[in-house]
Amino acid sequence: MLEVIATNIQDVIDANQYGADRIELCANMNEDGLTPSIGLIEEASKLSRIPIHVMVRTHNRGFVYNALDQQEMLSDIDFIKQTNAAGIVIGMLTYEGVVDEYFLKKVISRAEGLNITFHRAFDSARIQFEALQTLLKYEEVQTILTSGGEGYASENLPLLIEMNKFAKEKNKVIMPGGGINENNVSQFLDEFEYIHAGSGVRLDGTFKTGMSQRLVHSFF
Repeated sequence: MLEVIATNIQDVIDANQYGADRIELCANMNEDGLTPSIGLIEEASKLSRIPIHVMVRTHNRGFVYNALDQQEMLSDIDFIKQTNAAGIVIGMLTYEGVVDEYFLKKVISRAEGLNITFHRAFDSARIQFEALQTLLKYEEVQTILTSGGEGYASENLPLLIEMNKFAKEKNKVIMPGGGINENNVSQFLDEFEYIHAGSGVRLDGTFKTGMSQRLVHSFF
């Protein structure tokens, strides 16, 4: 299962045509991905034949959210539920670097009916296995997007494989992402059922250009 990032309607069209399985819909990739506009969410979810998971992230100042941030994100989730989107992508930590379970429980309650992916806030947790143990308690969180900590996924492959084996026992999906491209994707294909591609499927390796059909196909 290949998930790709879309930042505009043309990306959504290309992801559908090129054979991706799922879309993470984001804005502001120069800020590592923020919540897209209402218009983009609505139109993209109408147009796409493949599932769309919407990024819910109000700022790029880390993954700690105050009460106002939380209310804004919960309101975004309320809107997303009214569209054809299939899920949300979200992540939250405390100042101590552990999963913010208080806010996570609010999100789970508000997101009823939507799939939930915990994004790469996971990589900023103080201990990845500690964060994994916390998330395993919540069956509503189906997927964890991670590079295995700091750095690229290919640099943390042994830890990713170990976490994946552990998570599978609890019916949780570890989806590696971060620096995966046509040159290293073969390292992941035997171990992981889900892979996340960002700039690795882009024409010049950045989000300034569109997707490449050839590069998308290199992930299969």
